[in-house]
Amino acid sequence: MMSWPEARRIARSLEGKIDTKLCQYLKAAGSLRVEPSDEETASSPVKALEGEIDTLLQKLGSVTDDMRKLTASGNSSAEEFEMMNRYQSLFHQFSNDFKRTKRTVDNNLKRARLLGSRHDSKNPSLADIRPHEALEKERDGLFSSLGLVDKLIDQGKLTYDELKNQRSLFGRIGGTMAALGRQFPQANDFIKKIRDKQNRDTVILAFVIASCMFFTVMYIMYSG
Repeated sequence: MMSWPEARRIARSLEGKIDTKLCQYLKAAGSLRVEPSDEETASSPVKALEGEIDTLLQKLGSVTDDMRKLTASGNSSAEEFEMMNRYQSLFHQFSNDFKRTKRTVDNNLKRARLLGSRHDSKNPSLADIRPHEALEKERDGLFSSLGLVDKLIDQGKLTYDELKNQRSLFGRIGGTMAALGRQFPQANDFIKKIRDKQNRDTVILAFVIASCMFFTVMYIMYSG
């Protein structure tokens, strides 16, 4: 395990190197334009930076571990303890930035491979355009579909609001009729009697019609 002055010196040196390499990596990743035919050539500088940054991060992680062990011995000052925490935070920050940018680069390379293997064979209209232009076309189509879905959702909301209003209206009407029935029980009884009389008249009429049909059929059968 190295001494504290040596660990502090190496940590400062690694901090500057990693910061510089990360800036270069972010810039290279942002300007990366990969054609399906030259994916390996276009990604070589970026991959080289990835290897360098990964090696530097491993060294910084080892140095921060030594710093943590030195401060855990109990003979360290508050300044040394604070410095150890600072470099541990820097290590996690650098690692997260590197992983996030690396995921973006890997996704760009995957899209380039996807465009190279699919667009030329399955979509001839995209064969003569660059991968990022094809992605823009696909993105526009996706946004158009999302716009249509939004319209359908809005129409569904309007229909739902109308049905909700109708339900409230029917509820108020039902409540009003029930209140009228309670306030005017005689009128309610009168309406019930009318309905009962209509039902009896319907039954009698059906019986008369059935009897007429029966006697008519019997007359035709016996008269023949």
